Amino acid sequence: MARSRSTAAERGQMSRRTLLTALGFGVPGGILLAGCSVPTPSSFPPPPPGVPDAAPFSLGVMAGDPRPGGTDVWTRVDPPVDGRPVGVLWTVSEDRDFATVTAGGVEVATADDDHCISVPVSGLANDRWYFYRFEVDGQASRTGRLRTAPAVDSTPDHLRFAVTSCQQITSESWFVTHRCIAEEPELDFLVHLGDYVYNSATSTITLDQYRSFYRRWRHQPLLRDLQAHVPMVAMWDDGEQEFPGGPDRTMDPARAEAARRAWFDYFPLVDPGGRRAYRALTWGALADLPVADVRSYRDPVIFEIDHTSGPGLDTYDPTRSSLGPEQYAWLTGLLGDSTAAWRLAQISYNISPWRLVNLEFLRQFRPDLPPNAGIYAPNDAWDAYKAERRDLLQFLTDAGVSDTVFTSAHTHIAIASELAVDPDDRRSPAVAFDFTSPAMTADPDPRRAFLGDLPERLAEEIIRFGEQFVLSQNAGRMRHLNLIDQGYLLVDVTPEDVTVQVRLVNTYDPDARPFTGAAFRVAKGATRIERLAAQRRRGSFA
Repeated sequence: MARSRSTAAERGQMSRRTLLTALGFGVPGGILLAGCSVPTPSSFPPPPPGVPDAAPFSLGVMAGDPRPGGTDVWTRVDPPVDGRPVGVLWTVSEDRDFATVTAGGVEVATADDDHCISVPVSGLANDRWYFYRFEVDGQASRTGRLRTAPAVDSTPDHLRFAVTSCQQITSESWFVTHRCIAEEPELDFLVHLGDYVYNSATSTITLDQYRSFYRRWRHQPLLRDLQAHVPMVAMWDDGEQEFPGGPDRTMDPARAEAARRAWFDYFPLVDPGGRRAYRALTWGALADLPVADVRSYRDPVIFEIDHTSGPGLDTYDPTRSSLGPEQYAWLTGLLGDSTAAWRLAQISYNISPWRLVNLEFLRQFRPDLPPNAGIYAPNDAWDAYKAERRDLLQFLTDAGVSDTVFTSAHTHIAIASELAVDPDDRRSPAVAFDFTSPAMTADPDPRRAFLGDLPERLAEEIIRFGEQFVLSQNAGRMRHLNLIDQGYLLVDVTPEDVTVQVRLVNTYDPDARPFTGAAFRVAKGATRIERLAAQRRRGSFA
């Protein structure tokens, strides 16, 4: 297995390192001073050597969103030297040996799309697994698996999917989480909420440059294995578009077009026009799954951590939006009209509040304080759009929309929260829930990067104390916080409940196995998260 290498330095957004800095770890004058520097390579090394997929399909295959009766499948043909168009035969079968063909056709891969093709497949049976592959001149790709969704009017009794994001190529971390996800039993699909690649502020500007980053990531063997094995429901985040500062509606139009076109080139999702990525999946009467885009239409983020004065007060501006008006209307319309047992909204970054220090105790001296006063994590998420978040949760309340669960990512940190219109009003019931996935690969380990002079066990205890302190500052609404570990969420849905396991992986160990670090249940009609028993153990730390 090849080890991944990389540029953690190119990530300009909130990460575990940034949060720990905000908490005072490793900061002169802060809570602790580690006196430890983290190496930051200045150049992006080439991908590690690995065993490629069979030519001319060296970047593998992928299936996308399951739909009733169909899906989209993707591959890229290694371009001929002269760049000419290449005819590609695609086939779908119920049998791995393709003895009979259920669907098929011919697509043409051209230089205009970097020789990528996304094929819409229809006419398949509902709620079923199939095999698919591609061929050029008698040379076949590896075989992939695709999934169709149940019929809209059907009543499935179970759905299982994983949620993850943030696959940096780093000098410390292995792509072992990908193997762990692929080995989860009975997984219907994987939701990947972005930071699939990590672009560069200086060398990812043009369409060709963005495409080159996808090619670099697809050289990771375990990534290709995962994508062939389980369908991917993908959404972009900032890693696919712009660092530093994060993309928004003011992003340079030429760069935005290049970034989003490359994304559509390299994922099994046929562009509906206008580079619109937000969409919805259905799983019969069991669940509706909107997939939201919180990057393309948003107002510029505010990174101020003090939300009681100065620029931090702008986070309360009622005109500021993370979704944009058109998408906000789409999302609320979908949630309000849904008759499914569950609404499972997928968003790239956490909607839950993330307060580091609760300043509500000052209100008796400062009646002018804004609602939910505090120092907030510099997290590039919904805390910068408080009014819209409150409006969305108030909509759920007023419309009587219950049984709504958000799953999110981006932070590199696992979080579980209850969402209330006013999080400081303990009489206010939760109207929805948010579970945030940790990262697939690692930042520099905080026990060494910030507290490297201390024994590992003591360093971990100090960070765990910081987690408990932050939990105490969020009025009981934030129920879980993990600042250290990597992994993914495993979500099981039945008509009676949604259970979420925080599956942790020691990505410093190439042979690591996943374990459940925390587990939660949301019962039908519940207004609180129920904590379940977890394994409470770690893999070896290298």
